[in-house]
Amino acid sequence: MSNPDESILEVTQIESDIALITMDAPDTSANILDDRMFVELDATMAALMQHGSLAGVILYSGKPKIFVAGADLKKIVATQDWPKSNVIQFCELGRAVMARFSRCPFVSVAAIGGACVGGGLELALWCDVRVAANDARTKLGLPEVKLGLVPGWAGTALLPRLAGFENSADLITSGRLVSADEAKTMGFVDSAVEREQLIQQSTELIRQAQESRSFVERRRAIMGPVGKIESANQADNQSQTADQVVAEMGRRIVANKEEVFPYAPAVVLEHLQRTAPLPIEEAWKSESQAMSQVYGSPASRGLLNHFFLVDRNRKEPGLVDLALTPDKISSIGIVGAGLMGRSIAEVCLGRGFSVVILDAQEGLAKSVAAELSTAHPSSDIKPAQGYDDFSQTQLVIESVVETVDVKRLVLRKIEAAVDDRTLIASNTSAIPIEKMASELGRPGNFCGIHFCHPELMSLVEVVCGPGSDEQTVATAVGLVRALGKMPVAINDCAGFVVNRLLAAMIDQSVRLFTMGVSIEEIDAAMRDFGFLGGPFEIIDVIGVDTCMYAGRTMWEAGMRCVTLSPILPKLMKSKRLGRKSGAGFYDYPDARGERVWNQEVMDLIAGYRNDSRSKLTERLLKQFEREPEEIAHQILAAITLEATNILEEEIVADARDIDLCIVHGFSFPKHHGGILFWANQTGLQRIVETLWKISEIDSSMEPNDVLKTMASESKTFY
Repeated sequence: MSNPDESILEVTQIESDIALITMDAPDTSANILDDRMFVELDATMAALMQHGSLAGVILYSGKPKIFVAGADLKKIVATQDWPKSNVIQFCELGRAVMARFSRCPFVSVAAIGGACVGGGLELALWCDVRVAANDARTKLGLPEVKLGLVPGWAGTALLPRLAGFENSADLITSGRLVSADEAKTMGFVDSAVEREQLIQQSTELIRQAQESRSFVERRRAIMGPVGKIESANQADNQSQTADQVVAEMGRRIVANKEEVFPYAPAVVLEHLQRTAPLPIEEAWKSESQAMSQVYGSPASRGLLNHFFLVDRNRKEPGLVDLALTPDKISSIGIVGAGLMGRSIAEVCLGRGFSVVILDAQEGLAKSVAAELSTAHPSSDIKPAQGYDDFSQTQLVIESVVETVDVKRLVLRKIEAAVDDRTLIASNTSAIPIEKMASELGRPGNFCGIHFCHPELMSLVEVVCGPGSDEQTVATAVGLVRALGKMPVAINDCAGFVVNRLLAAMIDQSVRLFTMGVSIEEIDAAMRDFGFLGGPFEIIDVIGVDTCMYAGRTMWEAGMRCVTLSPILPKLMKSKRLGRKSGAGFYDYPDARGERVWNQEVMDLIAGYRNDSRSKLTERLLKQFEREPEEIAHQILAAITLEATNILEEEIVADARDIDLCIVHGFSFPKHHGGILFWANQTGLQRIVETLWKISEIDSSMEPNDVLKTMASESKTFY
């Protein structure tokens, strides 16, 4: 926490008539627009405006990676229950401070080096001129929609008048960030230069603007409506109407709903369309209203929670000793060249690691190595002839068939071939680390590194076995970070975190199916909740056989989240293994195409439905009324129960680790913030009541002591 007695801003006179304002919040790596920053900006500009001989002022950051990171999100989280009037006032006060940069009697320049996002970019847009460093650290944009918000300090009014309607609508509704050069091409950065030239270039542009008085004309022009809308996508460069642009943006919002929850983008798009022909002051007022419309919405609460989950993980990645320095890893061995092993190898190569890959199937490792060498020409990957080829690697990852006896055999062979200091990891999805380490001579060197899906998911579970050394875990966490993934170090158990939660979802979905709810209804209900695919679609993506083996492992370990059903084995016997075989619960005529329903599936598994339902089953179905929201709620209640079982067993360091795992491990919708955050928002009492209803059919679904106590005492998970 910064010292309240230390100033954030420092004003220096770099020339007799040019002042430099350096923003450098003490004891933090980022400048943010919190109350202190606004107070100091307001006072500083008020004082400079009394200076009779200034030609210009340059706004600059003392942080090497960040100009201004944006608004104080902690304050926004703390004020989610504000009435609309407070939100509008919040927008107006911030805008009034920033507006000083466009109303001063001298030229204002934002010299941007590093991230300039959200409120930071809005501050820069209020300046007369923007100069940006053209290096990789400089990114500009208005990503508020990714937090379920809209820009509130005139970003939606200023950007279209500088960059044009189409460019601005694209940036604001997508929340994407652009480089300095791209921002210059769009028109909202005036000059992109080397970082060392920022101040010099800013000074030169002040002189030019003063001589030509161009800044006065620009200020006047910005006060009017948005200019002619040009489409960069049209070959003949004819102008588009705002309605045409908005229609296209609307289609993009729907198509990209997995990245941005559509509510905030839709609100801001309507605002942009309506205010484009109006004077800018009308656009400001409309923007404040738009912000008040989304501020504190369920989607914004969830997305803000997700932001802080990710931010926390950078500092606290679970059960790992952060005081330990990870060992250096440069060469990685992989046993298993199937889909998972190949994907892990590709991730490693993409981050500059050398890879040695081995497979029991003759020729497979060689073909995979050749394929990846072609895809990554500068990479270093070699097929292994045998385990002895791992002698020079610092880490070997086992990624073979999910059978404990096979894995034990492979792990013993790895251990016999490598150096005493070499780390060994299993990419198992469900088998406890303790069960595999029991026959190793150096169990301290062994842990789990479970890639949920190397190509699609950012989460990697680092599993601490009972015998895993703390240094081994620290090195594994460091490696996962180096691979550009998100590590969560957890304690050992069957299924770990992600697959236990996934198993709970699948198990409850199968239970609903046997009660008479259709596969299509169940999948549609979970898609409506926000998942990109329903439970049965997810099984097809993972693989029917993989889900069955993982489920059996958890069932054998006594996990309550799994009850053995004959449905998955029946599909396996019919060679319906999911997308990889072209058919599972759905058919996939084209490997990259859409799923197709096939009545043959029902013919296979219809006998496992309870068509002669008991009065109890009928009563439960009537209670849930088979409405999508109620179907989803019953499944989510079951997942919540398993999440609290994980907490009760102390598998994770914190409840927030569970929420991070479910979002980044199998795509729980970000705008719901995580399963436990969702449970907090929904109300634990309602969830407990739902579980009691389900338990009338299956006693294993009775709410546990954690849930009952928290519900009775009106507590939340965090």
